[in-house]
Amino acid sequence: MPRGALSRAIVADQIAIELHRNDDAEALRLNQEEKQALRQYVPGAIADELDRNDEIISEEREVSVLFADIRGYSSISENRKAEEVFEIVNRYTETVSAVVRRHGGSVVEFNGDGMMAVFGAPRELAAKEKAAVEAGRAIVREVGEIEIDEAGPENLTLSVGVGVATGNAFVGNIRAVDRMIWSAIGNTTNRAARLEGLTRPLDVPMVIDDFTQQAAGNACEGFVQRDDVSIKGIRKTVTIHILEE
Repeated sequence: MPRGALSRAIVADQIAIELHRNDDAEALRLNQEEKQALRQYVPGAIADELDRNDEIISEEREVSVLFADIRGYSSISENRKAEEVFEIVNRYTETVSAVVRRHGGSVVEFNGDGMMAVFGAPRELAAKEKAAVEAGRAIVREVGEIEIDEAGPENLTLSVGVGVATGNAFVGNIRAVDRMIWSAIGNTTNRAARLEGLTRPLDVPMVIDDFTQQAAGNACEGFVQRDDVSIKGIRKTVTIHILEE
């Protein structure tokens, strides 16, 4: 091959390689943007699982379920403009979701002033009970630092009730009309919601079930045992543990 033709061929190959490299870089950039966009609408753990497997497995699994709910939400909202309530809820959801993620859990849903999170699914989580208890305590503490009347004379802050239960639940996607919703369903979820509901009549910030307490160990320091407690929707009385702070 003549020297000029060889030089042109080498240059053409270099250009082709550079174009291919640019295409790969652009594809990677677009992929990262898609992942970031997905994380804005689904829990981080769900996005990670989809990134690895392109599918979420539905199965029965032992999990710890946490419910949290703002205390006095009705009175907070009825005396404020909608924009003010929206800002308070935004600060609450940002705080709570950061705590859950920091402790390895997955936020399943926010419903106004309420939140549900799961520890131990979709990713396996060692010491899920301890993580859920520590997350619950952190939620109580950090939500309690959110000021809702910074300009007022009393400097009011939010308060929250938290319930945690551990046991088997069916975790996976639930089909809606236009989307799939990942959740955890079963008695464990119902029990966690009922325990959160007990925080108001007991006037305590957090209630956990006996299964969680037994597995969480020293994370439950400061909890007090209550035996033979009746819970709406559960026929037998149960043992619970309440955080007295």
